[in-house]
Amino acid sequence: MASVISNPLSADILNKISATILSIGLLSSPLLAQNSVEQASIIKAQFIEDIGASQRIDFSGKLRMLSQRIVAAGCNYAAGIDTTRSGAVLDATATEFQKIVDALEFGDPDLGIIGAEERRRTQFGISKLRELWNPTYVTAQQIVDGDKTSETVATLAAQSAPLLEMAKLLVTEISGQYSDPTALLQADALIIDIAGRQRMLAQRISKNVCLASMEINTETAVNELTTASHLFETSLMVLRHGMEAAGVKAPPNEEIAVGLDVVIEDWDGIKPIVEQVIAGNDIDGEQREIMFNGSLMMTGDMNKVVGMYSEASKLGL
Repeated sequence: MASVISNPLSADILNKISATILSIGLLSSPLLAQNSVEQASIIKAQFIEDIGASQRIDFSGKLRMLSQRIVAAGCNYAAGIDTTRSGAVLDATATEFQKIVDALEFGDPDLGIIGAEERRRTQFGISKLRELWNPTYVTAQQIVDGDKTSETVATLAAQSAPLLEMAKLLVTEISGQYSDPTALLQADALIIDIAGRQRMLAQRISKNVCLASMEINTETAVNELTTASHLFETSLMVLRHGMEAAGVKAPPNEEIAVGLDVVIEDWDGIKPIVEQVIAGNDIDGEQREIMFNGSLMMTGDMNKVVGMYSEASKLGL
């Protein structure tokens, strides 16, 4: 079981601060009493935000997505699918992956991650992730430099597999480490993790549609595509409607509900293409471009939802 890093301000201290605010003689009217309660909640939420717990879970989860997006972009670029955008996405993915890993290790206030990671187990996980990332980056760069052979794309896909597994382990460690009442409620951590995983699944779907279309390890690609698409759709419905038995609440506010509805529309737009590939049918260049760009849009819209969940968790919604 993962250990938990304690917040410098424990739950007891936070409660004492709240109690102090409520007992300093400002409660001469019901309105002032209500304001004082709200102020205490805001102060407590601010301490939660300062830890960067939800951001650490969010961004570590995003590494799972990037491990798949680099293959999706590299594969589509090599196949000549919307090369301007696929090439730009390939470059941006490499830059973003490195920035997030650095932030998790050393902290990055711009990303809301305050302070360097201190837990040795998590530091080790970050180090192992770097080891797997370096050769993956080199292969991606080969594709950018003009090596667009199926063999190079296959190598990139193979390298992304252990990278994804290590990213999964890291987000599990970080979720367990920071899902502490003084940092982030466990239920909130679960939802942020599931929502964040949707970004990865969207790019895993895109990746495998491209690999199958290029006839690169077709059987494996179709099997992965089938599993990923089923899990994506199931998880999307669970997030949208809730599932108490799994510890997943329905959206805590209208903004998140609407955001999830947008993702459902995105999925409905590309699902027929996914089903064609699963059925063993060929898709043309136009459909491949729709698939690539549609998956990017779906990932971006899902990313917005993850941010909404992260903000809601800070306010205790």
